Amino acid sequence: MSAKSKNIKSNLKKVDTHSVKSNEYDELPELTDDMFDRAVYKVNGVEKPAPKRRGPQKTPTKVAIYLRLPPEVVEYFKSEGTGWQTKIGYALKDWIKKHPHSPTR
Repeated sequence: MSAKSKNIKSNLKKVDTHSVKSNEYDELPELTDDMFDRAVYKVNGVEKPAPKRRGPQKTPTKVAIYLRLPPEVVEYFKSEGTGWQTKIGYALKDWIKKHPHSPTR
């Protein structure tokens, strides 16, 4: 417990056990970007830099879809580590280059 928290006159155990009820949501302030910019992020009591936030895309470069793939395909790409969905996209683009549409289409 830090020196700062020792001096507060609040029942922290009571505060920690309280869960917000649906009728209390109206009392909560709306979170703004400014609030997040001023926030101090801590993980296990250690201060960490604020997570990077991505701005809006100027023009969307990808289309979100729902796609069902065989488990072995997903396992293979996931085993490659982060960016596995991007790697699937590259594999599909490579397949398209090697299998162009026939001239009758």
